[in-house]
Amino acid sequence: MKEKNLPQNVAIALFVKDEISDIAGWIAWHAALGVQTFFIYDDHSTDGTWEILQAAAKCYDVRLRRTDPLKTPHFGDRQRDAYMQTVQEAKGEFEWLGFLDGDEYLYLKHFDTLPEFLLYFPHADAIAFSWRIYGSSGRVIRPRIPIVEAFTQHSNKDFPDNLHVKSFVRPQKMGLKWFDPHYFDIPKEHYARPSRKFINIAGPKQEVEWSDAFIMHFICRSMEHYVQRIKRRLNADLSDSTDYWHYFDRNEENDPDPLRFIPKMQEKLAPIRREALKMAIQKLKDLPITPDPIYYSQKISEPKFEFFKILTHCQTMLYYAPQLGEAVHCLPEIAAVEKFLPIFGIVDKKTESLITLFIAGDDTNSLLKIPYDFRPSCRLLYRLVPQQNSGHALLNPISQRFICFLPPEANGIGKVEANREKAHDWEKIALFKTTFDLNFPLKKLPFNPSEKTSAHALLNWIKTASELPDAETFLQIFYCLSPKVRQEISNYASGLLWDFI
Repeated sequence: MKEKNLPQNVAIALFVKDEISDIAGWIAWHAALGVQTFFIYDDHSTDGTWEILQAAAKCYDVRLRRTDPLKTPHFGDRQRDAYMQTVQEAKGEFEWLGFLDGDEYLYLKHFDTLPEFLLYFPHADAIAFSWRIYGSSGRVIRPRIPIVEAFTQHSNKDFPDNLHVKSFVRPQKMGLKWFDPHYFDIPKEHYARPSRKFINIAGPKQEVEWSDAFIMHFICRSMEHYVQRIKRRLNADLSDSTDYWHYFDRNEENDPDPLRFIPKMQEKLAPIRREALKMAIQKLKDLPITPDPIYYSQKISEPKFEFFKILTHCQTMLYYAPQLGEAVHCLPEIAAVEKFLPIFGIVDKKTESLITLFIAGDDTNSLLKIPYDFRPSCRLLYRLVPQQNSGHALLNPISQRFICFLPPEANGIGKVEANREKAHDWEKIALFKTTFDLNFPLKKLPFNPSEKTSAHALLNWIKTASELPDAETFLQIFYCLSPKVRQEISNYASGLLWDFI
């Protein structure tokens, strides 16, 4: 038996198909909980899930396999074989192995990491976590934010399907018999609940326990998710009917507590997004197209940049607080006393709908940290979204969230958060021209992008570039294109640009 103060090595087995919008977030969520390794079996996804998984595998210990539907036609048999193979591989390497689906997220109510939670189960060889089934929260369109953040409404305890459990087991203690994806071959005398008590009756249904930990099961998600799910599993275990939706779309209660893990999850998600973007640009460069010099026959005008101060709805300015390591807003006289550095914006006249925020006068190349914007960079690209009457709002083009300027506190300093789904008064800014001598070079765009720029023009630029275009330049051009062209480019990149369109 391990001493209780030693860490627990944890892995999760996942069997997944066509989860392009959510798979990176699923990995990031469980990585934030302290899961070290993911055994992921892709059931021949066709929507770009496999490509996203490859990006994730460059960031974390993701061990990828693909199933063979021709060899094993039945879905349940493929899942069984995948799980049983993982158990054998995990023996001797991992103390705990979990079995989850792509719409299932483990939540711990009183712990920040799963290894810490598992220290309290030296007496158990398996743990059965209850489902908590979540509804659609009234969403029709698939959201471009993390699932846990988008869907906070769930069923009550009395909903019958919450009796189902999902399991974490000690692989070296598991027998060879297969029961189902919920319950595994561990004696019930050693099968515990999150409360640390043992189960009374063996099987995949147990009394509902939500007091310590549970599985957030996002069966429905949005209506768009649901339609895709039906298409994927039609005539396997689902039918062409809305009955399934109406049964599981349970929104009786609302629980925002799991949102406390979102910042940590976003930190784990950021490297996957960076890698996916890099892979997408490389994939676009490798496309078999013939370079066409006509796109570059016209002389490109010299870049014209304008610098702006940013005035918030509170009549305060945007600053970087070195003591806090993040952006704040306050009056100039307070900033002078606190020795804050101004945050200015650069607008390239060729891409006037975009603004790049940077710390003015910073000689240390500090990362510009705006809470809930998890891009690790000295310069952050935002979209300028015009507001009614006047002014703009700053939209993170990746998270699709606006910057909010909270009213200043008693010390006159206000918080800045890039986490608002819609822009209202607190998100509104005004831009005032200023001058500044930059301590870093501004890159010249290779051509003048606009909503009239074709996909072929962008691909031609990437193809003929002497080196792989950097992410900042690519996105600056990409976000100037029309939505139709951005989607076309994304299709060429096999889904790797999902988080960027």
